[in-house]
Amino acid sequence: MIVILVTTLNTGYKFSQTWPKKEPYLRSFPQTGYIKLADLSLTVAPIIAFITAWLQLSYIGMESLNTALAMSLLILSLPVHGYYLLGKQAEASLSSGLKSWYKEIEEQLQQSNKLIKEGEIKKASSQQLTYMDLAKLLKVRFERG
Repeated sequence: MIVILVTTLNTGYKFSQTWPKKEPYLRSFPQTGYIKLADLSLTVAPIIAFITAWLQLSYIGMESLNTALAMSLLILSLPVHGYYLLGKQAEASLSSGLKSWYKEIEEQLQQSNKLIKEGEIKKASSQQLTYMDLAKLLKVRFERG
């Protein structure tokens, strides 16, 4: 159980690092917003959790220790939840429309003679294309122009 959770979290983090964020027309994908939100929560959640605990303990006193710890743990769990959902999304199969789009991009890369290393991306003929495969293909596409 723990291994599956850690693997899914790791996949979600890798997905957030692989998905291109700067391309303007990728903003129509909901994943772009989810990734920005997960990355922001990873940065901001510890600060908010600390300030929440500090304010409660300094103004209410030690009798609010349980509440302060519970709220801090809840706030600290937000990035974990975000990366878990991203990991599940990364492992999900592409829809038929996205599969055909994947195939078009792959053909464009092959026609323009962009060097694609063996194993860098999955072939469109593969039965099980996932969002992680799409993220890797888009990363190759935008890095090599």
